[in-house]
Amino acid sequence: MPERPPSDRSSSAREEFFRARPAEGALHQPEGHRVVALPAALMPALHRGLGEAGSDQARQLLYRAGFEWGLLDMLPLSRNLREEFGGGDNRDLWHMDAPFVLEKWAAPFTTAGWGASIFDLSAHAKGITLVELRHSAAAAAIGSATAPVCDLYAGLFAGALSFYDRTERHAVETECTALGHTCCRFIVGPGHLIDLAENARQSGSAHEAILRLVLEARPPAPEPAPAAPAPAKAAKIPWKK
Repeated sequence: MPERPPSDRSSSAREEFFRARPAEGALHQPEGHRVVALPAALMPALHRGLGEAGSDQARQLLYRAGFEWGLLDMLPLSRNLREEFGGGDNRDLWHMDAPFVLEKWAAPFTTAGWGASIFDLSAHAKGITLVELRHSAAAAAIGSATAPVCDLYAGLFAGALSFYDRTERHAVETECTALGHTCCRFIVGPGHLIDLAENARQSGSAHEAILRLVLEARPPAPEPAPAAPAPAKAAKIPWKK
């Protein structure tokens, strides 16, 4: 069977995730949620509107927005996959193959022009997921920068993995095309490891060095249990010796 031209595949992908209603001037997802197409100029305007580019406040706001977005976006995916595979107690999202679930989640973002994400789960047993993002909309819109600019994406990946792993995950961008790298790279994992990775990134460490640091890090020592209160002394009864 001959391969379809790229334009046909692109059109087919758009139809899978978006339904156009020209009479209403509307776009909808298959489950009925309405979406809107926005100009690329929105991305730099969004960053400018949050304050000085690269400021801690702007980065935190974008990251938090992405985190909530990624977390909530997994809810309909969980419901749709459960229905698609017939329900049942063993059909919850986290019982499904992680690469399959994450690729399903990321596919509409790719179709909508947010770039293509590749997930590396080789260290997932340690709670670490690596993400490679190509054609970041944020990096393309902002251009050259002195620090990674894909904080919204970092939040998205952290939110989605928090849902799938059923425990809070954090993310750090270690390479960014706005810095001249060939793609954007992220490490997603437990908070103490991502804090370690962020400190190394700010110190100028390269992605591979940061990754080794995270993979070789020991788990944090458990906090000591609070000491049991000393037993209360029995009251002295005057007439007993």
